[in-house]
Amino acid sequence: MQALQTATSIACKNILFLTDFTEASEPAQAYAIGLARHYNAQLFPAHASDPVILAETTNPEVFQEVLESSRERINSLIKATDINTHPLFEHGSIELVFPRWIQENGIDLVVIGTHGRRGVGRLVLGSTAEYIFRNSPCPVLTVGPHVAFRPFSGFLAEKILYPTDLGPHAEFASTYALSFAKETHGQALFMHVIAPNKTSQAERAAMVKNAQKKLSELIPSDASTWCTTETIVEVGDPATEILSYAEKERPDLIVLGLPRNKEFSTHFASGVTYKVVAGAPCPVLTIRDMTTK
Repeated sequence: MQALQTATSIACKNILFLTDFTEASEPAQAYAIGLARHYNAQLFPAHASDPVILAETTNPEVFQEVLESSRERINSLIKATDINTHPLFEHGSIELVFPRWIQENGIDLVVIGTHGRRGVGRLVLGSTAEYIFRNSPCPVLTVGPHVAFRPFSGFLAEKILYPTDLGPHAEFASTYALSFAKETHGQALFMHVIAPNKTSQAERAAMVKNAQKKLSELIPSDASTWCTTETIVEVGDPATEILSYAEKERPDLIVLGLPRNKEFSTHFASGVTYKVVAGAPCPVLTIRDMTTK
């Protein structure tokens, strides 16, 4: 893999902000507005009311009131900001309306808040956030419960953490991390975690050296002219090391790359990506590599 010569500027034109009107959506809304203002993008605040779920628990009058209240609340979001907005409201499940929203509106970024409730020994994203995370064809910015609520006049990320498993998708996802760093002349932290095993100390040292080399190859040769970079290699449990490092360094954004054909199993909640998204102290941008099959 050859060193990149420069960083591609990333821009968003149409941002979909999914809300369920709970407290979990408030920090995500701030980030969605900040990103839309920064990129001069159109923001689509969106809510899907599932009539089947509502009908099972409410009488017809209350059911209609809930739907009308949801519609009014999604419409009211456009009054809270001076950016270009177009509210979306549907009677139906998110699984049915989400693909259509993406296609019809040319969405290139999805923003959603995660509940991050603790289940039995694990973090829980919430069913809607998990569905979006699994199925979105475009990048997703998840804003978890550990992220401080901060209204933005415009989103700027001055310190970006890019943890990578150094798979084939690593180079594609790195362009997003570098783009944010370039915009602010900020700092891009390239990180790889080696899972502990029974190798000898010399073998482990060689693995660390090789990982450092591969991380360096992801950094454009001219990067020092527009940002600062650092490579970090740790040995341990990947999710634990990434979250620990993020707590210590307090990045503004974590960028995670996924292969195009990544399919999450029923053990998704025990995976590295899930744990980072649910437990990060800052927003997490996940990107699927759509350049390869």
